[in-house]
Amino acid sequence: MRETYIKTSRGYRWPFSKGLLVESLLNAGVKMQVAQSIAHTIEEHLRTRKRSEISASALKRLLTREVERVLGPEVAARLKSQTQSFEEIVVKSGDTRRPFSKGVLARSLEDAGFSTREAYELAKNAETALRKDGVREIDSAELEKRVGRLVEKQFGRTARRRYTGRLWLAGELFVEEEPGEPRVPFSKGVLAQSIMAAGVSPDAAYRIAREIERRLREGGQRVVSRDQLRAVASALLAEEVGEDLARKYELLRAIRRTVRPVHLLIGGVTGVGKSLLGSALAYRLGITRLISTDTVREILRSTVATDLIPTLHTSSFNAWTRLAGAEGAAPSPELILRGFRDQVARVAVGLRAIQERSAQEHTSVVVEGVHVVPGYLSHPSQSQVIQIPMLVMLEDEALHRSRFILRERETQGNRPREDYLRNFPSIRLIQSHLLELAEQTGIPVIPGENLDRAIDRGLEVIVEKMQKVYGEVLEAV
Repeated sequence: MRETYIKTSRGYRWPFSKGLLVESLLNAGVKMQVAQSIAHTIEEHLRTRKRSEISASALKRLLTREVERVLGPEVAARLKSQTQSFEEIVVKSGDTRRPFSKGVLARSLEDAGFSTREAYELAKNAETALRKDGVREIDSAELEKRVGRLVEKQFGRTARRRYTGRLWLAGELFVEEEPGEPRVPFSKGVLAQSIMAAGVSPDAAYRIAREIERRLREGGQRVVSRDQLRAVASALLAEEVGEDLARKYELLRAIRRTVRPVHLLIGGVTGVGKSLLGSALAYRLGITRLISTDTVREILRSTVATDLIPTLHTSSFNAWTRLAGAEGAAPSPELILRGFRDQVARVAVGLRAIQERSAQEHTSVVVEGVHVVPGYLSHPSQSQVIQIPMLVMLEDEALHRSRFILRERETQGNRPREDYLRNFPSIRLIQSHLLELAEQTGIPVIPGENLDRAIDRGLEVIVEKMQKVYGEVLEAV
């Protein structure tokens, strides 16, 4: 289905999603299975009509009619009285009018001391209540009262006072590298990100960052040096989570200001959790460039004809079917691995170019994908960077299979499980091959069964590598 957009009365447009319809139906008390069926019917209607745009009001009428047909007039009337998830709620403040945003509300709740999870849950509950009540427009002061009552209901009166009194923190706080140098605004998000790099959980990192901000403000400071901020964070980390993590934080901060760029290379077969781990580590280390080898392969496919390099134009686990002379052959282990290595060699050309350019620009990067394979990772500018390879694997075959089922659901069927499960023996064969190569070359292996533990182990690998490369710097910290 080509992209269909929903247009609001104020001219805003966003992509149509069955999820928006399901959320609206759930708010009206419709059961999940029925809600999904109705949403699918609406999607099919739009696909048949080949509409590229539909107004929010027209979509609401279409949805209401379908609900009345399936569930009757009472449910349809309840749905009609509510503000749908695809309709905007306008917040008024004086002459200013802006769309309601869960993200903005969640951040204000975080400023009041709530964890990221608590803040998002409160913001989501506040939005659900507004939509169930049919609110289309609300004054900012009234919204503040509503959220305050919700906070008190879920967390008590003290929490509500903390929320309503959060605005005293509004005064700007600045961080400077050295006296007289340009200052940047203090950011809890940036500080929490650096704390997470030491292996602290996101909720704990944000809680510690909020406490650091509170201490600085209570001390009457408007400007704090980078070294002073690091010292305060280290002391609080030691107090809250232990000396080991505080030491790791200090090491990573010192390294980040003195070393060459980091090239983090994460390999592993499909379905083991490479992308999630890569994103998590990139975020914690403040690395903004994240490259998937599948993306590199897709770019090469668009520039190289199929008949020129056939193995490039298929999945890594069945590249053997495009090898010369493989027509009609049985998929032997040797043939499967030969096809895999052929595709890896082709994609490695693009990966080397990306790594070399990043090295020349002194930029850190995370590269993840099945084509990150020992023996194909070197490039001419490698001495200018710190290259940290690791391999993600899943030992549990049943869990590995279930990942493809979950992926199919999360992508709404765009990555169906059948092809992966049909070629599952080949995928496991390639994993065994990668494990052998990792063992031969001393590349660390990261179990992918649990994301939190994988992140912790990944950070350990990074710190260990940094200590080896810059031991003399770390000893001076």
